[in-house]
Amino acid sequence: MSPRKPDRRTIQRHRFAAAVLVLSVAVHAAPNVQEFDTGKDNQLGLTFTPNGLTAFWVAWNGQWGNGEAGPRRIYRSQLRSGEWTPPTPMVFSGSYSDNGPFVSPDGQWLYFVSDRPTGTDDNLRDTNIWRYSLTEENRLELISINSDATEFSPVIVASGALYFASDRAGGSGQGDLYRAEPDGDGFAALHALGPALNTPTGEWNLWVSADEGEMIFEASSRPTNVSTPGDLYYSWNTPAGWTPAIPVEPLNSRNSDLMVRMHPNGETLYYTSAEIGGHAQMKAVGWPKMRKKLRYGFAPTLLVANRSSHEVTFVDLSQGKVTARTATGEGPHLLSNVDENRVLATGYGVFPRPHVQPVSDRPPFVTATNSRATLINSIDQTVLMETVLENCIRPHASWILGHKGFVTCQDEQQVRIIDLRNGQSTGHFDTLQGGSHVLSFEPKSRTLASSNTGSGSITLINIDSGSTEIVELAAGSEGALAVDGQIWVANAIDGSVSSVDPNDKAEVGRIDEVCQFPISISPGTQNLIWVACFASAELVAIDVNSYQIQRRLKLDQQPLNLLTHPTRNLAYVSYPRQNAVGEIDLESGLELRRIEVGIEPDGLRWAT
Repeated sequence: MSPRKPDRRTIQRHRFAAAVLVLSVAVHAAPNVQEFDTGKDNQLGLTFTPNGLTAFWVAWNGQWGNGEAGPRRIYRSQLRSGEWTPPTPMVFSGSYSDNGPFVSPDGQWLYFVSDRPTGTDDNLRDTNIWRYSLTEENRLELISINSDATEFSPVIVASGALYFASDRAGGSGQGDLYRAEPDGDGFAALHALGPALNTPTGEWNLWVSADEGEMIFEASSRPTNVSTPGDLYYSWNTPAGWTPAIPVEPLNSRNSDLMVRMHPNGETLYYTSAEIGGHAQMKAVGWPKMRKKLRYGFAPTLLVANRSSHEVTFVDLSQGKVTARTATGEGPHLLSNVDENRVLATGYGVFPRPHVQPVSDRPPFVTATNSRATLINSIDQTVLMETVLENCIRPHASWILGHKGFVTCQDEQQVRIIDLRNGQSTGHFDTLQGGSHVLSFEPKSRTLASSNTGSGSITLINIDSGSTEIVELAAGSEGALAVDGQIWVANAIDGSVSSVDPNDKAEVGRIDEVCQFPISISPGTQNLIWVACFASAELVAIDVNSYQIQRRLKLDQQPLNLLTHPTRNLAYVSYPRQNAVGEIDLESGLELRRIEVGIEPDGLRWAT
């Protein structure tokens, strides 16, 4: 059979990529933003031609956020004889507000948005995407994928695809991110980027690398925002799609942070920080180290509570090995949340008989008198505080909120309150239920939830008022997880999973026959939660919106605890009989590696 002739679009993409490769060979050093001072109140969106010799950006007078500010105008400066020329406005810019400039990777076009009319009958004054030719004088074009709504920050990538943001109808929220395929000299096949990036709040100005490997965008009103108007978020592309976006914590401030652009050298990131009622100023930061921190800084180290070696081990996932061990009280089952680099481990005092080698059968359990709580620095592994909890025979789970620690006292049917500054007990909440076991905190309602294995229920505690409410569930209520205002509970003996509304103080849904002995829960991507099932040795994904089981992954060992990676589609499961933790690819279901940790591992947390 003769080879297939490539179509026009394939040829166009190959030419586009070749042009990008040629133009990106010689790139000049990244300049300081001070080189581009126009004397205007606000400056934003510094972008460069691929060789780094020409810069474009936006400047205007007036207060940030004030609709009466002057029109935004695009300026240009060129590097000549080692110096940048004085800023000059682009010939097409000035009569209308132009914003979000971006030079295509082939250096042929300057893309931007403008509120200029698209025709004689256009009275909307919304912003649309335009492009200006950098090789043909006075060639200005309107892009075909515009809508009657507002478009933001066009970005062209090496494939010829167009990324942009829009508040057009049919999106997930106030504004969403989109990608349009190249089609001849225009664009087609428009689609939203999906729930890993788009949310019911707002996604706006974005930058995408030429190879479509990573992006940074502005998001407003997210619960994780430092500033409600706009924080920066980062995501990267994987075979499974874009990762859930994470905050760019080093850059986000009380100002509105937005409009990221990258210098062609790939090492300097430019962005704008704008004070509401003040002014917008461009800033520059190094990118490679920040990228590494974003990708791995959220979870550089896995913390593991080992029941039968009475310790917390610190696992460096980049090396796949334990790098430190910190002794605790006897039989630590779970770890608290990590708060300000502090994690609390409580000695439950009941643990399987130690076995140095992996075993296949359940070892006999040992009972010791122990009520020790150990507060550990999750970064440097030092013990910050140790205390013995009087009249708390079986402390099982814990949670940290500021200087307070909360610990379940299983036999006493209590949640004990500890002052983490001195280890003193300062009070307690009565759960009034047998086997108070696992804690989770739902921040919106200020509810601390204690699952109660002995009575098949959950006790909801308002930590401000101290009021408690018992919600009956099903037999063996154990694992608990707060997600998006709801509390999910694994009913181990019943084999079901319940959803509890802390405001209504009621069970609002239940998924029956999930698996045999569901024991722990961890959040997943795309509205999923993952459940570890001990007896049936599997992981089960549940859609939190539809209450439907989406996937089942069979394991070759029984998992006791489960922790999903915060930015990658991976899960870590503790295999107690194997003295190991398994790393599971949640897309393929394959176990990627097994890491020896300690004897009878149980609770898992991230160090940061």
